Amino acid sequence: MPAPAPRRGRDFFGVKRKAVSDTSSPLKYRPLRPQHPLGIVDDACLRLRAPRYATCRACEDVCPPQAIHVGDDGLRLDESCIACGRCAAACPMGALGLPGFTVPEPARETGTPLAVDCWKVPAKLTPDHGMRVPCLGGLSTGRILEIVAVAGSRPVELLDRGWCAGCSAGGADGHPARTALEHASDLLEAAGAAPERLPRLRGLHLPSDLRPAAIPAAVGEAKISRRGFFSALTAKATVAVDQIRPLPGSEVRRRRGFEREPIRSRERDRMLGALQRITHGAWLSPPSGLFHRIEVNDSCANHQICASICPTGALAVYEQGQRSELMFDTTLCIGCGECQSACPTAALQLLPNGYAVPGASLPDRPTRLAAFAERGCAECGRDFAGRDEESLCPQCRKRQRLARSAFQTLFGSGR
Repeated sequence: MPAPAPRRGRDFFGVKRKAVSDTSSPLKYRPLRPQHPLGIVDDACLRLRAPRYATCRACEDVCPPQAIHVGDDGLRLDESCIACGRCAAACPMGALGLPGFTVPEPARETGTPLAVDCWKVPAKLTPDHGMRVPCLGGLSTGRILEIVAVAGSRPVELLDRGWCAGCSAGGADGHPARTALEHASDLLEAAGAAPERLPRLRGLHLPSDLRPAAIPAAVGEAKISRRGFFSALTAKATVAVDQIRPLPGSEVRRRRGFEREPIRSRERDRMLGALQRITHGAWLSPPSGLFHRIEVNDSCANHQICASICPTGALAVYEQGQRSELMFDTTLCIGCGECQSACPTAALQLLPNGYAVPGASLPDRPTRLAAFAERGCAECGRDFAGRDEESLCPQCRKRQRLARSAFQTLFGSGR
């Protein structure tokens, strides 16, 4: 029996939202090398968005042949790339893409597990009605959850052919999909999914002499021409991404000088969307390990740099009249930490998986981290944005601190 569709008009938490017009826009991959299948969405890459602050090297760190290089001027791909997709699976924004990993339409119910096999395995040896991908290591947590969602009642099995330790895309540290598989299972358990819905790794070894040295060409799998293959990657392979919208009645102010507007993480959307489909929106316990928390201390000076560089719009400044508020939406946060590293007063602290601790309550709407209001300084008279209890502008407060420090240096503490 097919799974019921997610409840319309409700977000991840089941909270009813106002209907908004569809303003989604398509994104296109840009090949990292001419005539190479690996592509990138520039607007989604953390390093391309804010090279002064971003330190992400997830794609470079996981690449088996060390073919992808992250520098101040962007990403570079050399000719040693084996098109395994592990860099795309590691990207927290889903900025990298490789054909062959598209999750198929909902599988028909056959009573047998949905097997996921790699392209190196001869097609005739893949179980009937199975799914084939270039490399199982190229499956991210979100992709695995999507496969579970479309599999229906069929259990999902990633096949271990015993080839990974000697494969150029694998490695001696175990199966390349194991980490993503375990993460997907943990999230499903936390969300209350039935045990039979948890994906698993199944050992079904084959003789090593059947393993080709390289991942076969995609044209043989896709049954399309080489020109059509690259066309599907670049001009035609688009993804609709929801735009970041302000709260009703507010206006978002973004500082000038930063390159790009916020964009949702496609990998995060895959995870949250698939989890909601699998559990039909009936959360026994929200998977709090997916949600991060941010705390702001009194040293926040309303620079708004954190909101300006936040890649997903999880941090945003909302203005209404003479008042501005720094708001945080944990459903959008990927935990990249750019806000914390960029804050000039060290006012922000990112708490990864901050709602997974006992007693923490997952909010059902964006939360206010700090609020400032325009007022006149009691000393110099200039307008400034300050907290409710502040009567002096930052310059006058600094001048007072320096004067107090100088007085104590000259005359002591007075005791």
